[in-house]
Amino acid sequence: MPPPYATGVPPSPPSPSPARRRRRQPSPGPGPDPAARSVFKEPSPLSITDRQLAAFAYDHENALGSAITPRYLADAGDPRHVTHALRARGWSLDSDPLHPAIRMTSPDHAFRLDLTPTPSSFHRWWRIDNNYGPGFWSATFNGDTPAEIVAGLTDALIRPEPEEPAPSVIEVLTGRGWEHTTSETGSQRLTSPDAIVEVELYVSPSLGVMGWEIEAAHHHGEHGPEQRIWRAHLDAATPAHLLAAVAEALSNPTPVLRARFKINDSAHLTQGPEFAIGSEVVGAHKQRLAEARRHRPKPHLTTTVATPAVPRTASPARPAR
Repeated sequence: MPPPYATGVPPSPPSPSPARRRRRQPSPGPGPDPAARSVFKEPSPLSITDRQLAAFAYDHENALGSAITPRYLADAGDPRHVTHALRARGWSLDSDPLHPAIRMTSPDHAFRLDLTPTPSSFHRWWRIDNNYGPGFWSATFNGDTPAEIVAGLTDALIRPEPEEPAPSVIEVLTGRGWEHTTSETGSQRLTSPDAIVEVELYVSPSLGVMGWEIEAAHHHGEHGPEQRIWRAHLDAATPAHLLAAVAEALSNPTPVLRARFKINDSAHLTQGPEFAIGSEVVGAHKQRLAEARRHRPKPHLTTTVATPAVPRTASPARPAR
């Protein structure tokens, strides 16, 4: 009997048994109908954390203070009155959280806020603008501006823009007893009943309308304000409903709460009895954040089209040896 491979040709391997044959998968076919799949894309979880709210409560819960009016004579207050509301509304924090300067941007990137503390509160701290969009405008407030007045502008940004035309600054302020005068160049000046605040739409003979200046000072002399308390500037291009909101916040007669030793000394300031204001400040802050959350962007519907599966063609069978 000749030995294996004596002919020089190795024998063919045995055919696999039917049980061991690899079962060929059927072709998947053309795949499912490429219908659109609708999914809800939730906005980023931008809100005030429990830790941030606890820190706010800790700073205020044991405070003694009073209700004071007019609010333009209050001190700067807590900047979180502004920034927490924007965050609850869904504004993003675009700055380093370990740095005191803050930059926030609205969910649609249409508006921006910068809070840049400086060694002197007389300098500009707050800047709000339309993020260099069409019809650029900006508004600035120095560090001593009461937070409730800054919030007059930022709160108007997080609410839907009114459909009806907004009243003018002149209409808002004269409706609350402010004096209105017009200069020879067309500048408009409004003065508070106690002569502490002057609001002026300055018109330059050569450059035209320059925007609105707001200055609070203990005395307004012939050569300008003396012992200035705070100041703000709003571009002439600032939308009318935002200007009206600032005028409303500036002249609002509702008292604001301030802690002891943080109340300006002025003969024109009306101060209520002292009491433990902590729980009232914290409760009002929580209500304010709840109101801001009501205006958060709704989850929007995004549509993605499913990619149809590519049918696999069957490979030809290998010839048996």
